[in-house]
Amino acid sequence: MSPNFSMNKIESLADLFNMVGCDVNYYDLGRHITKITPQQAIQFDRKQQAYPFPFRQHAWLACLLKMKNAQTQNSDKAAEQSVIWFIKMPLDEAGCLNLGTRDHFIKSIVDKILHKGEEAGLSEALEDSPYAFKPDQERMASLHAILGKDLRQTPSHYFDAVVKYLSSNDLEQDESWQTLGLQGIAELATQAHDSHYSALINNAIRHAANPVVSALCHALEHENLPEALQDTLIEKLQTEQEPLLQASYLRALSRADLDDRLLLPLFGLLGSLTECKDDDLHAIAALAAKCPHWLAQNPQLLRIIMEKLAHREDGYIAFKQIAAELSQHPETKQPLWTLLRSGHASPTLAQAVSHLFTQTPRSVQ
Repeated sequence: MSPNFSMNKIESLADLFNMVGCDVNYYDLGRHITKITPQQAIQFDRKQQAYPFPFRQHAWLACLLKMKNAQTQNSDKAAEQSVIWFIKMPLDEAGCLNLGTRDHFIKSIVDKILHKGEEAGLSEALEDSPYAFKPDQERMASLHAILGKDLRQTPSHYFDAVVKYLSSNDLEQDESWQTLGLQGIAELATQAHDSHYSALINNAIRHAANPVVSALCHALEHENLPEALQDTLIEKLQTEQEPLLQASYLRALSRADLDDRLLLPLFGLLGSLTECKDDDLHAIAALAAKCPHWLAQNPQLLRIIMEKLAHREDGYIAFKQIAAELSQHPETKQPLWTLLRSGHASPTLAQAVSHLFTQTPRSVQ
């Protein structure tokens, strides 16, 4: 990069990466891990379209950067020469990147790279940056597994250990699960469409130790699952009594289409309109965070959730949190607004809505 280049030439993230000689692949890390197509990247980067996967009014991006001069035939070595940036960019009311914030981010990066040089600058550019974030362990494991599959890398040794454990003839008595790594579980989830590994996943959901099932479900939420696996998860959802596992099954199913085979178990899981125990909050939080498209598609499902939350005696804390979450999502914003203004709401829900607008008038727009 020439020290004489002008900031005026950099009008997008793509311009920034091009200027420092990098190829970039974008992955969204908000609700799910999703690879962003080059066309989507151009559109949101130049504010031609809204950001395609908003989560809590931000774009949560993993940017896989590779120096253009670092060409190699070996995919494992290519990965070693890559840098991943995790950046969190605020979105405006239309769901587009906030350009003022984006430009401030770009300037801060340019200043660091000019000061430290390209290679050092690339790896250290996000130090102390207010736009950087660190994914949790599960999400990091899933991202590495998805990148590994996309780059056709050899799976880690953790993967072999998971496959060996799940191939056990007596899974329910096998204690070796305690030595398994999250990375291997995440790598197995990326193989959900391979018939051999899909059978292992199916067996795991039915018979593995609960911590393994939960971790596997959290990794499966990033995949579009084959129908047979969806059926197993729905079956487990109907019989499971442990609230945290119920929420895990919902997360694993969160990319499935909402149809009758899923809708009826959901109504059964949510139960009474007028009762909402603390344990019920796990499933409700999973639905709001991971499955807002279901709530947008089925107003009755949305109504049950908001009625349940309104009936809690917690000072409307949970009601306000879920209302804020759903009001920030483009698919649920309008259905929520319609419900909250509806004349068919119960007196308890109407009272909760009244409290919402008098206490936090900006929560729901």
